[in-house]
Amino acid sequence: MQQQSQQRPSDHAVGRFEVSQSSDQALLYRIHIAEAKLGVSRSTIYRLVNEGQLVLIKIGKRSSGITAASVHALIERNKTLPYCA
Repeated sequence: MQQQSQQRPSDHAVGRFEVSQSSDQALLYRIHIAEAKLGVSRSTIYRLVNEGQLVLIKIGKRSSGITAASVHALIERNKTLPYCA
């Protein structure tokens, strides 16, 4: 008897590969996702890229993403900064 592989509800098949939709495991965030995760505007995302605080990767002619590692690193750096009023 041959067992059938069970597909988790959060996965979907793309060609022959299964791709997880979980954003916790993403390597790149699209710009609008990075905006939402950081709670900042699109222009702030690009300013942070220009300042070298976020890493932008081109994925096509008209698409790009921010590395998840740079988003998490920015959050960690800002956690340790003392509050100045």
